[in-house]
Amino acid sequence: MVYRFLALTLLCYNLSLAQQTFIYKPFVDIDYKSIKVNSVEKMMRNVEKELKKFEFVLNVNSDESFFYQSEVLSDESKNLQIIKVAEAMSYSNEEWFYDADKPHLILSTNVMNNPFSVKFDELPDWEIKNDTKRIGNYKVVKATTSRKFIGSKGVKEKEIEAWFCPDIPVPHGPMGAVGLPGLVIQLRLQNTIFTLDQVIEEDSLEIDEPDKSNTMSSKEFYTLIDQKVGDFKSSIQN
Repeated sequence: MVYRFLALTLLCYNLSLAQQTFIYKPFVDIDYKSIKVNSVEKMMRNVEKELKKFEFVLNVNSDESFFYQSEVLSDESKNLQIIKVAEAMSYSNEEWFYDADKPHLILSTNVMNNPFSVKFDELPDWEIKNDTKRIGNYKVVKATTSRKFIGSKGVKEKEIEAWFCPDIPVPHGPMGAVGLPGLVIQLRLQNTIFTLDQVIEEDSLEIDEPDKSNTMSSKEFYTLIDQKVGDFKSSIQN
């Protein structure tokens, strides 16, 4: 009888995790002391204020998840440059679909005004550390891995940092930070930090897998982008 009760309790707990929406808020860690130009500092402080309006959504339906930025109400009085910088620093043009059962990870993004659908055949290779801390009510564990980033000098690989919660045993997270033995509560990508802000229980949640007809591999994508950045730099110099 005890074993049946424990099994039923575990089943109900897992079902409660099956359909949920997790809301993340972005924050940019800016070293203002290193900024020597007043106009740049003013701009970055306005970017920081703009980011407080941003929300990112992680929909989780059992094995599948979809991460994207929720729609922001437009304000025509706002400086478009501030908005564009805030969008760039929070990777707003990226949407991530993950299927833990298959498994595969798909990125939908836009680079240089060109849409791309990118399939990652290999999941992040996490190194779980011994570091623990509390973020809000969650006890979390640190994990690190490397990821490719697109910058003015092309594609560079850099370390990213995730803090996941083993007490929420789902392998999902923001910005393609998946495959860990617990929900990612906080993720740091360079100077940008995404932190779980709210959890919404869902009665029903549909997640549509992206169309893979025009999907390229991650290797093809980063090679192409590296070439495009190089061509763009050459065109400016000539």
